[in-house]
Amino acid sequence: MINQTTFFDKYPTYKDSGVDWLGEIPEHWEVLKLKHIFFEKKKKTNYDLNCGSISFGKVVTKDDEKIPEATKASYQEVLKGDFLINPLNLNYDLISLRIALSEIDVVVSSGYIVINNLLEISKSYFKWLLHRYDVAYMKLLGSGVRQTISFNHIANSLLAFPPIHEQAAIATFLDRKTTQIDQVIAQKERMIELLKERRQILIQNAVTRGLNSNVKMRDSGVEWIGEIPEHWGVKALKYIANLQSGETISAEKFVAEGYPVYGGNGFRGYASYYTNDGEFALIGRQGALCGNVNYAVGKFFASEHAIVVYPFNGESFIWIGEAIKVADFNRLSQSAAQPGIAVSVIKNVLFPYPPISEQYSIAKYIERISDKVATATSLKEREIEKLKEYKAALINSAVTGKIKVVD
Repeated sequence: MINQTTFFDKYPTYKDSGVDWLGEIPEHWEVLKLKHIFFEKKKKTNYDLNCGSISFGKVVTKDDEKIPEATKASYQEVLKGDFLINPLNLNYDLISLRIALSEIDVVVSSGYIVINNLLEISKSYFKWLLHRYDVAYMKLLGSGVRQTISFNHIANSLLAFPPIHEQAAIATFLDRKTTQIDQVIAQKERMIELLKERRQILIQNAVTRGLNSNVKMRDSGVEWIGEIPEHWGVKALKYIANLQSGETISAEKFVAEGYPVYGGNGFRGYASYYTNDGEFALIGRQGALCGNVNYAVGKFFASEHAIVVYPFNGESFIWIGEAIKVADFNRLSQSAAQPGIAVSVIKNVLFPYPPISEQYSIAKYIERISDKVATATSLKEREIEKLKEYKAALINSAVTGKIKVVD
């Protein structure tokens, strides 16, 4: 993608801001210390307000019922128009945004920093400027093992300070442009969801109805299957394949290189020896991964979090795996602190059973459409990544004056 920020006008003259992350700024802009623009608000409790926190650059509410009364009593007030800063554990989280302009009234942990403006400013402009300050500079601050900062750590930070009318113009521009970019990103993300949904529909139809739309159908007698081609059978999984739980693998069995280890969530690392050799479907057996299906080819170690499917009669392991996905074994998980599926339960699930030659034709069809969807999805994901890069560049260019924004 072309760097479209180059298409905007520039200011007539620039000067060195003296700050690396700001770079050159327009000649008529000021550079002020953060403590000359903002002050730290005194901590004030307010038990009548809901609890809140920062989540990726936004102040959001939290579930009060999960906060003990004694804890909430120590929380401090954050009002609409205040800036909230999360100064805790900077080294633990380098992804999420830690500064937000609050749009709601809440109380937050006393460990947060709450600031408001001393000077007349466009708060929307400083929402964007502090976003950039957060990403480019603040995360480098802090001291101690947990890298936690105080207001004093940021008080002398230098910030760009354009004339107030330019602040307002930049804020309006960024609000509009970022909304447009976010809308395009959301459209592309929806396209990815639709591609995946379409893939799943095609696979479900192939697994339960075959590839010949003109074949005569009959009722399978099984609710989740519905109608199947007349010449297909219906079999319990225990007559199609043997199901064997994987082996327990301890931390010391993992090595830097060796045989792949597969569990309910797929690849987990390497082991010095293997437990299986061939082409297999593996079923996740615990927690949210119940019924999750992965494929393993060659020599590998199957962990205790997976059930290995061993076909009896040369059935296609991809056909079996996709049929298991459609059957949705997650619905059969036993309710407990850690939900799980038992071999004794899933082995009796009934499946549509096409001739083995058709199984392999269905498997090839599934691989083809999966490849097509993966290619299209990858393209959309690259487009989304480029849009996010452009959005970040646009924000940086506007708030630091690299592009000229007019009313």
